[in-house]
Amino acid sequence: MVRLTIFLAVWLLLYCTTCLLGQATEPTEEREVGLIALAGLNKPTHITPVSTQSPIGVEFRYSHLSMRKESWEQCQCFFRSGFFVNAYSFRNPDVLGRSIGAGLFYEPILVHTARWGLSIRALAGITYVSRSYDVTTNPGNVAFGTPINGLIGAGLYARYNVASNWRLLVGFDYKHISNAGVRLPNQGLNIPSLAFGIQHYTGSIALPNPAGWRTTKVNKRWMFRVLALASVKVMEATSETPERGYPIYGLNLLAGYHLTRTHVVSGGIELLDDHYFKEQIKQWTDRYQPYQQGTLLAGYEYWQGHFSFTAHMGWNVARPLWYKPATYQKYGLLYRFDNGFTGGVVVKAYGDNTKNFQAVAGMTL
Repeated sequence: MVRLTIFLAVWLLLYCTTCLLGQATEPTEEREVGLIALAGLNKPTHITPVSTQSPIGVEFRYSHLSMRKESWEQCQCFFRSGFFVNAYSFRNPDVLGRSIGAGLFYEPILVHTARWGLSIRALAGITYVSRSYDVTTNPGNVAFGTPINGLIGAGLYARYNVASNWRLLVGFDYKHISNAGVRLPNQGLNIPSLAFGIQHYTGSIALPNPAGWRTTKVNKRWMFRVLALASVKVMEATSETPERGYPIYGLNLLAGYHLTRTHVVSGGIELLDDHYFKEQIKQWTDRYQPYQQGTLLAGYEYWQGHFSFTAHMGWNVARPLWYKPATYQKYGLLYRFDNGFTGGVVVKAYGDNTKNFQAVAGMTL
């Protein structure tokens, strides 16, 4: 979950903003606002001193249920999309403090009747924590290495109509906070919770029947993409050197084939100049050595309109010969403009170990 935090945050922010602001809406489409109480189910035990109580929180949500054919085609489902603002007390003020965050969510509907409904939700955003790691004043906080962190989560919720335009909401809510390896320590914090709330809605609660809607056909099978990437990663201070950030930059070249409008297989190469890795090698070997990396990539992409979620396996064919592992994963969230200009965020990970995230920009043809 840690490695997905930052790039899913950017993708959902872009994706749901388009859903909310970029599409025309019908007057009868449902809108909903609500206030949710969150009761944590576990106590953070990996910090020092350990927490003796579970986190508690409160969240305000606004959502719009789109009933347009164009929206339905994005996931072959009806869904709510919207934004949230939340605040948590971790009930360990000296080490973890409190947080305040905001972001966007995407909520496909599983069951929808006039009386009750069931849905699942994916969310992402950014959160500020009042207490983060400090070698002198807060060395026990290994959860948050920075005050600003990414926020990602999921949930399963049931709604029940109790009066005209009012619903009760109950469900299970899960969130994860971390900085995706930008600065250590970064074990992050998981917040599974029970959710209880009240929702007020306006508009129609009847969904259209999509049985007669035809899916738009694929008009272009092959795609080509070139992306420049850049990042920075902070190296911890040692007894001999202060803390310092090092640049990472490179080039990503990919070609892909559309199996459908939504599903794409793709592969290519990546060239990387990682100055953080250069300094790591110097610390390991006490001298500078060739450190540039060349990687073969192969994987899958999920396209929804202007957005793409990408997942690739990488094999480092050019690297220091003794360096392991030779493989890694890359996960990206990209937005394509009508002229082909593409931007987004990509995360590089070895298994569950997040190495860094990269801002990318280029062209998709």
